[in-house]
Amino acid sequence: MKHAIASLGLVLTVFASVTSGATFNPVAEAREIDAILEKDWKVNGLKQNASADDNTMVRRLYLDIVGRIPTAREAEAFLSDGSPDKKAKLIERLLRSEGQALHAFNYWADVLRAQTNGQARIIAGTAYTEYLKDSLRENKPYDQLVRELVSAQGQAWDNGAIGYYMRDRGMPLDNLANTARVFLGTRIECAQCHDHPFDKWTQMQFFQMGAFTYGLDTNDYYGASMNDMREIVRDRESDARAMMKSKDKKEQAKGKELYEKYRKEGQYVTRAMADLRNQIQYTQVTLKDKDLRLPHDYQYDDAKPKSVVAPATMMGHKAEPRPGETQLDAYARWMTSPENPRFTKVVANRLWKRAFGVALIEPLDELLDSSVAMVPELMTHLEKLMVELNYDMRAFQSVIYNTKAYQSEVTREEYALGTVYHFTGPLLRRMTAEQMWDSFVTLINPDPEMENAVAREKAEQRLLSAKKMRDALDSLTGEQLFEGAREAAKAYKARAERTVELQSQIAQARAAEDKDKAKELGRKLNDLQKEMRKELDKHIVAPAMQTLAAKVGAKPVSYTPGKGGSADEAEGSMMMASMTSSGDAAKMKIPGYDKPELTKEERAAAEKALQAEWTKEAQYYGIPEKELKYYFQARSSQIKNWLRAAEIDSPAPRGHYLREFGQSDRETIENANNEASVPQALAMMNGQLLPQILNKYSQLMLNVAKAKYPDDQVEATYMSVLTRKPTQHERDVWAAASESGLNEMDDLIYALLNTQQFIFVQ
Repeated sequence: MKHAIASLGLVLTVFASVTSGATFNPVAEAREIDAILEKDWKVNGLKQNASADDNTMVRRLYLDIVGRIPTAREAEAFLSDGSPDKKAKLIERLLRSEGQALHAFNYWADVLRAQTNGQARIIAGTAYTEYLKDSLRENKPYDQLVRELVSAQGQAWDNGAIGYYMRDRGMPLDNLANTARVFLGTRIECAQCHDHPFDKWTQMQFFQMGAFTYGLDTNDYYGASMNDMREIVRDRESDARAMMKSKDKKEQAKGKELYEKYRKEGQYVTRAMADLRNQIQYTQVTLKDKDLRLPHDYQYDDAKPKSVVAPATMMGHKAEPRPGETQLDAYARWMTSPENPRFTKVVANRLWKRAFGVALIEPLDELLDSSVAMVPELMTHLEKLMVELNYDMRAFQSVIYNTKAYQSEVTREEYALGTVYHFTGPLLRRMTAEQMWDSFVTLINPDPEMENAVAREKAEQRLLSAKKMRDALDSLTGEQLFEGAREAAKAYKARAERTVELQSQIAQARAAEDKDKAKELGRKLNDLQKEMRKELDKHIVAPAMQTLAAKVGAKPVSYTPGKGGSADEAEGSMMMASMTSSGDAAKMKIPGYDKPELTKEERAAAEKALQAEWTKEAQYYGIPEKELKYYFQARSSQIKNWLRAAEIDSPAPRGHYLREFGQSDRETIENANNEASVPQALAMMNGQLLPQILNKYSQLMLNVAKAKYPDDQVEATYMSVLTRKPTQHERDVWAAASESGLNEMDDLIYALLNTQQFIFVQ
C-alpha cells in the first residue's frame, strides 16, 4: 500500500501549493479518512461496501464531478487504461475541467438562489451568475468567495457579487436569515419576531446581526444626470407653488397655470423615464449610514421598543474593523474566519454530502449546540483539513473522491432523517435535474465539454452594454436629459388615449373569451408602445450615445432609425447596428464598450478551426467525407440548441426539460425536487428530446452506427447510455423482445433511458 501511494506522488501534486508550499497528496489524505471510518465501522460492527467496479466508478465520477455521464469514448479510454492510479488521474483531470465549474455552479446557484433574471433584474442577475461561474472556474477559495459576497458593493459590471444582496433587494433582514442559514448552518429567522423557541438565539441577537448589513442600499441606479433632472422637475414645481403663494393676483394665476402645466407634463415625463429605466435595468449596492431599530412591539427587558441596535456578532469573536475597513468588511471577515465555530463545519458538510448523499450532520443548515456528527472524529478531521487547505474546494473534494469509502458500491437502503449513517459507501441517489439534462446533452453532443463561447460572449456583452448606457446617460447634463424626456413625453401624451382604448378593448375581448381578438389587439398595443419607446431612442439614448462617443474620441455617427452609418463613416471609430426597433440606439457600437467584431478573415479562421475539430470527430466515427457538410450542420445546431444546464438562464424558463425534471426555481434555498413525476414521463415520450438523441449525428447514434454487427450495436448502446456492456441476461431479453416485434434500436434506447440504472447515480 505504501508503495502504491508513493507511486501516485508523481501524478498527484495537483494542489502542491495549498498547504504552506508543502506537497499535497490527496490519496494519502484520503487514507486517513478511510482509517477513521474503518475504526467507526469496527466499533459499530459494520463492514465497508464492496469496491465498485471500473464501469460504475467512471460513470459516478463523471456524474458527481462534471455533472453528466461520460461519452462512450471517454468511458472506453478510462476502462482501457491499465495503470493502477487511473482513478486518481481521472479525478484530478475532471476537477480541473470546465465541466466541474459548470456542475458546481448548478449546486451553488441552488444554494444561493442565483437567478439570471428575477428580483435582481437582468443586469445584476447576469453579472451574479457569471461571477459565480468565473469564481468556480478559477477555484477561488471558499472563504474568499463568501467574503466577496458578504462585503459586496458597487455596480454589476464592476462587481457581480452584488447580486448576492440584489437577490433580496429591499429585504435586508430576510437576507440576514438566508446568510446565517447558508454560511453558518443556523436557522435564525424565527428570532426576527421573538426569541427562538428551539435554539439559543434571541430577538436582540437577530437585530444585532442585521445591523451589520442594514445600511446596504439595493436600488436601481440613479446617475448624476438623472438626479439633476429630478431636481429640475422638483424646482419647477416648487417655483410654481411659490408663485401661487404670491400676493400678486397675476403672479398667483400664472403660478397656478404653470403648476398645472408642469403637473400634466410631468405625468408623461415620468412615464417616459420609467420606460427608459425598464430598458436599462441596472442596479447598484451602496453602504449608507442607516440605523436599524427594534420593532415597535419589542417586549424584552434588555432594550426599549424602537431603540437603535448596534452591530454585534451572534457567536465567536467580535467583528472589529481594522484600519481602512468598514463595519461591513469586518463582518465579512468574521463570517469567514476559521475561528468562526460554524463556518468551516458547514462547508465541509456540504462538500461531503455532495459526494456521499448525506452530510455528517443532518440537516446541515440547522445546526444546534447539541448537534453531534454521525462520525464525530471524521467531522473534526474534515474541518481541520479544510482549514489546512485554505478552503480550496477542489483539493478538499479530491481527498473525498479518492477515499475507498467513496469508491465503494452504493448503499441502497434509504436514509431516514434522525438516524445515523456510517458511510460504508455513498447513498444511491437520483440524478438532479441538471445531471439528467446534461446527460441527455452528452448523448446528443459528441463533445459536451466544448466551451460555449457564444453564451459567454452574450453575457459579457450584456454587461458591457449596460455600462455603456450608464456612461452615456451620465454624459448628458440634467438639463439635456430633461429636455429629451420632455420631447419623448409629447409622443406618450399623443398616444395616451389610444393606449387606454386598446387596453380596455383587450379586457373586453378576454372577458368574451375571444382569444384571437385579444391577441390581435395585444399586437397593436405592443406596436404602439414600441413607437413610444422609439421616441426615447431619438431624444435621449441616441444623443447620449453620440455624446459618449465624442468623449472617447470616436467619430460621431448620425442616428436614423432603420439605418446605420456607412462603413466608410464608421470605420475605425464608432460602428452602428441596424436600427429597426425600439432600443436600437443602445446598440450603437462605441470603442471600449463593445467587444470588437471579428473581421471576415478572423471569422473564417475560427470556423475553419471548429470544422477541423469536427473533422477529427467525423474520422473517429467513420463518417465519409461526402457527408461532412451535413455533419457540420448538425454539430452547429447541437452546440447552439443543446446547451449545458449552467449555460442556460438560471433557472431555465418554465416548460423547459430542466424545470420538468425538478430544477429549483431559485426562490428558496435548495428548492430542487428530485422526485419522479408524470410530466417527466410525458416529456420523454412526446417532447423533442428523444428525436434529438436518436438523430443520425448524435453521440449515441454515431456510436451505434460505428458498430458493425447487431450485437455490437446493442453493446454500443449500453456503453453510451449506462457506461457498461449488457449482461447475458439482458442480451437474451433483447433477443426475445426483437423476436416479438421490438426490433428497432430506438426501442432499446427508449427503454434504457427510462431505467433506474440510467436515472440514478450508482
